[in-house]
Amino acid sequence: MKKIMKNATVVALSAAMLASTAVCVSAEETKDVSITVFHYMTQTSKQAGLDAVEAAFAEAHPEYNITWDNVFYNQGTDYFPQLQTALAGGDQPEIIMGNPGLYPDLVEQGYVADLSDNEVIKSLNLPSGDLGDVSADGKIYGFPIDFKTWGVFYNKKIFNEVGIEEPKTYSELLDACQKIKDAGYDPWAHAFGDAVFGDIEMRNYVWTKALAGGDNDIFEKLMSGEKKLADYPYFKDGLDIWAQRLQWMRDDAMTNDQNAALEVFTSGQAAMMYFGSWGIGDLESMIEGTDFEYGFFVEPIDDEGSAKMNVQVDQSFMVNPNAENFDIATEFMEYWVTEGAASWSEKSWMPLLNGSVADSTPEIVKTLASIKASGEIAHYGDFTAPFNSQFTSDWRTYLTAFAESYSNGSDMSADDCLADMQKKFDQDIAEAE
Repeated sequence: MKKIMKNATVVALSAAMLASTAVCVSAEETKDVSITVFHYMTQTSKQAGLDAVEAAFAEAHPEYNITWDNVFYNQGTDYFPQLQTALAGGDQPEIIMGNPGLYPDLVEQGYVADLSDNEVIKSLNLPSGDLGDVSADGKIYGFPIDFKTWGVFYNKKIFNEVGIEEPKTYSELLDACQKIKDAGYDPWAHAFGDAVFGDIEMRNYVWTKALAGGDNDIFEKLMSGEKKLADYPYFKDGLDIWAQRLQWMRDDAMTNDQNAALEVFTSGQAAMMYFGSWGIGDLESMIEGTDFEYGFFVEPIDDEGSAKMNVQVDQSFMVNPNAENFDIATEFMEYWVTEGAASWSEKSWMPLLNGSVADSTPEIVKTLASIKASGEIAHYGDFTAPFNSQFTSDWRTYLTAFAESYSNGSDMSADDCLADMQKKFDQDIAEAE
């Protein structure tokens, strides 16, 4: 009964506030506005976050009567083709999700606005890596919201039972895997049914080593054809060390998507999962009401302690200057990265770029934000250019094939994987000329 009365009070107060607001704007008729947001946030926590920011903006701007049309697709399969189809058909979504470097065609064809002189973005005082992630050819085209990272999530109960601590070297990680297996548990839950998971397992080595080696232009040179994969040791070395832990793949590793792998992990069948911060909300919802406890560590990449947490701007949104309500969409995005940030973090449980998080977020989100703020990171935005969408797709396809070879027993060599990948890269370059 108390809960019902509390809700009723909230509704009454909200009605009173709306009535008061209506009086304030009665002298000026509200403007009917429709804003389409094209995105690939399939996680329910992020969709709830988007709804929360939209509702907060609408409440803060009673002069607009806004209809929101949130359209989402899976990034790895449908997103860009559906977006291209919509644009080719004359549809003009106001807001388009994506890091500009991934979608150079949108920039070249004028579907995203140049935000280099946007005063709100300037006021955020973001480091070069964050701005690099939302730029293309030296110009800013995206509003950066938060960041993502990845690493090893582990079952604290299993680690305690087996008597192992968070490994600090790659040898310690492999030793932990064997001890876990000997204790009757699977070391890993994998989600290679989603191609992003092979990608993030390789990034930690390639990004960290390439930035440390001064090869900030590695992806730019690979896409231009100036350099080949074989010219950089990071790719072969990364595949070789990844192969060492692929020996502990479960039979469902290649078919699991993220949620299926999370079920394996949270049910205690596997001790670890290589996973990203974008799914913490889904993970937390799965373990709600249970005694499951998990920890996180950055995966060691050698025995010298070279590992750094990888960081990439996660939610980035571009605004379409051709859209009917471009100005209001821009105003909304400016609100999102400032006053609306707290509403977003509270629902999505994502760490914000400025290092702050909502008080309600899990402790791990606060930990990740503090690590980023420390500067001990390897940031994708510090490369001169990211792989575009075609190269990203190819990269993921061949990494998934590499993982599958260890599932079916054919055990592809790193050299063969890179040779096949290079042929596809060469084909892409030739077709673009």
